[in-house]
Amino acid sequence: MQDLENFYSKLTENRLSRLLEQKQTIQSKISTNEKALENYKKDFDDKMKYLGAHQAIDVILKVKDRLSELESEKEKLENYDNLIAKYHSKMLGIKKELIDTTQIAEEYKKSIDPHFKNKQDFFRKLAKRFYPDSAAGITFENNDGENQIRFNIHAKIESDGSDGINNVKIFCYDTTLLFKGENHNLNFLFHDSRLYDGVDEVQKAEMFKIIYELFQDTDKQYIASINQNQLNEIKALLTEEEYETIITNTTILELTDASDSEKLLGIKVDINYD
Repeated sequence: MQDLENFYSKLTENRLSRLLEQKQTIQSKISTNEKALENYKKDFDDKMKYLGAHQAIDVILKVKDRLSELESEKEKLENYDNLIAKYHSKMLGIKKELIDTTQIAEEYKKSIDPHFKNKQDFFRKLAKRFYPDSAAGITFENNDGENQIRFNIHAKIESDGSDGINNVKIFCYDTTLLFKGENHNLNFLFHDSRLYDGVDEVQKAEMFKIIYELFQDTDKQYIASINQNQLNEIKALLTEEEYETIITNTTILELTDASDSEKLLGIKVDINYD
């Protein structure tokens, strides 16, 4: 037991001795590192003072800020480049789709040409009642331009730049749509008195002759608001019997300025646009 005690005592002394040596070594390293740190700090401070004295820090900060700006611009340019690539890709897709839909529209146009000819002939027949020597017709074209209009449909009567001929063209076109149009459920046509403004009295009389002929024995209705002076012009060109049949017997309502009760709404309406 004494020998065992001596063994452990010796072992403890050796360990203590080794630990003390290690402690001294570590303390020595710490001391050395602290001195080195102080030297580094002093050297860093000296260099910073040097840079500060020569305004180099300001240059560094400016360079750093400029670098940040350039990196931001670089990112924006990359995003813009990606956006342009996506845009071109999408544009190619849209152009392809436009070509495809144009082809479909062209095939559709060819398929309905026989139906459209019937409408052209009806419009031309009406126009010839007014202007026998003038070219007239309706054009129907596939619009292959980059727009939102699929088809170009134009009604034309020669010299329709004048108000009178243009109004007659509108009358013929509207009547054509009512009687020869498809895919609609309208069975009436309404024209305001402004349509007859500028139209020669001979043409006005012809309009109402056409209306009477077309609407007889049909389920369709023609409604017109017309001024007294326009009626007087028509009356002068119709026989008494024609005027009574076409105008008098078909008049539903007469409005005058004699009193408020004889106006359209039965009251006086003062519209303030301010």
